Amino acid sequence: MSSNSPLVSIVINCFNGEKYLKETIESVLNQSYNNWEIIFWDNQSTDGSAKIIKNYLDKRIKYYKSYLHTPLGKARNLAMEHAAGEWCAFLDCDDKWLPNKLQKQIDIILSDCKNIGLVYGRMSVISEKNRYQSYWSNRMIRYDNKKSMKNLPEGRVFDELLQLNFIPLLTAIFRRDLFNQIGGISDHMEIAEDYDLFVKLSYLTNVCAVQEVVALYRVHDNNYSIGKQKQDFLETIEIVGRYLPAQSAVRALKAHHTIRSIQQIREGEVLGGITRLLFNGSLVCIFSILYKK
Repeated sequence: MSSNSPLVSIVINCFNGEKYLKETIESVLNQSYNNWEIIFWDNQSTDGSAKIIKNYLDKRIKYYKSYLHTPLGKARNLAMEHAAGEWCAFLDCDDKWLPNKLQKQIDIILSDCKNIGLVYGRMSVISEKNRYQSYWSNRMIRYDNKKSMKNLPEGRVFDELLQLNFIPLLTAIFRRDLFNQIGGISDHMEIAEDYDLFVKLSYLTNVCAVQEVVALYRVHDNNYSIGKQKQDFLETIEIVGRYLPAQSAVRALKAHHTIRSIQQIREGEVLGGITRLLFNGSLVCIFSILYKK
């Protein structure tokens, strides 16, 4: 590493996120590790988000406004063009970090001699109404309660990640040079842009994990992913399909089709779900998927 305290660029993409924005910013300001910058990317907000962020006088907080409203994948790429850190992170404007999050990750980076390009950790779900309305939220709260992954995967996790996106975006930090090497996030991605990023990175580099909760994911009525399961599935299939004909990709496609078939059946699309399961999914893996969910 270039120093004992590498700069971390924290990208906060915002579109009308005023409700929880102060909590998000404060969670960064309260970090025990203080060599960071915030790249605040305003994706044409029409609420009070800009006013809130501009009230902070900390020179490490840098505000940028997009020239037009773009899909989230492109918005993240545009924000990353302003990042100066050796390491980078995405934190959405309704989530929060625990105070030692960055320090724990930097400690791993500085102490491990292996080729690390991504460090992530566990998250907990918080909800004002105690209800979870998106597939991601439902899966994460069950994961949070069951702790089904006793040890978060580390090392070369590419094959495992093709099967399931187990890396919460708000917990991850990654090397900026690798982000540039993979060409960033596919611009058209709107829901699975985090998965797009992690699959590309894990194909190139080792991954390490903080085996404890480092961040809080907030579930609320305006979560962007709510009601977009079909789009998430289509983007996921595109991401995994890039690695065909590798057998790991073939198995992963079956797993994702099986997950989508379960969603369809639960949503009342019984015939469509059963048809997908029979032609594209796997009856063998359905039991493990239901158990993990």
